[in-house]
Amino acid sequence: MSHGCRQILAGLVLWASVTVARGEPAQAPGKTPPFTVTETEIKLPGVTINRATREFRIEATACLESGILEYVVCRPNTFEHEAIFTTEAKPELVHAALLLCGLNPTPQLRGLTELWWDKAMEKEESRVTIEVEWQEEGNQKRVNLTSMLRSREDWAAATDRPDPEKDRKEPEVQDAWVFAGSFIQGNRETGERIYAANLSGILVGIWPDPSTVIQYGIASGNPYEGKDLGMEINTEQVPRTGTKVHLVFSRHTPPEEQGEGAEK
Repeated sequence: MSHGCRQILAGLVLWASVTVARGEPAQAPGKTPPFTVTETEIKLPGVTINRATREFRIEATACLESGILEYVVCRPNTFEHEAIFTTEAKPELVHAALLLCGLNPTPQLRGLTELWWDKAMEKEESRVTIEVEWQEEGNQKRVNLTSMLRSREDWAAATDRPDPEKDRKEPEVQDAWVFAGSFIQGNRETGERIYAANLSGILVGIWPDPSTVIQYGIASGNPYEGKDLGMEINTEQVPRTGTKVHLVFSRHTPPEEQGEGAEK
């Protein structure tokens, strides 16, 4: 094993000993999750990190094709009625993968959501890009997750035009995912430290929730309080319910930097 692999291995052990939750029945108390490190990959249960590209992927399943969204990715048997994908990947290990890919969390502020939104989008080291990859009719597809979302406010404005079908271009949802990092909460009775997202089951959220691992960084309003508030599924872009996909996470690259890379 190379020196670099040994460093990563040591870092994983340290991370696991400090932050891995012990609140889930599936994980024995004090037992760190198994992982392997090679020259090209780091593999955690359900999470594979590409060391060269510094992106990682998890398996997920499409669970909803239309409707209002409060979340986007959740654990099974939690919020499938308001999310697009479910995954078996543990939130705590997605958090670990984000750290290993060089990102740092900007935790949500309880009761101070407006301040968090103002601050979060300025933290480049917390910005995440999420893409969806799947097979459809024999073809490989890979799109930005934001293409599967629709701002209800922008959509209402577009469809309220005198001639909404003429030269209409569907508004794009901004790529604004932020590594919020959930939080560790203690059980007063047992003294156990529990990673909150393991309990809530929320990996990627739109409606602000401090337990979310990755949070949308722009306020969109409560979708249940008005037809022009919040987000909904862009029905023309999502795969069918039951479709197996890979969610691919990487550090967000600002458009100006993408242009510089293309020129080089």
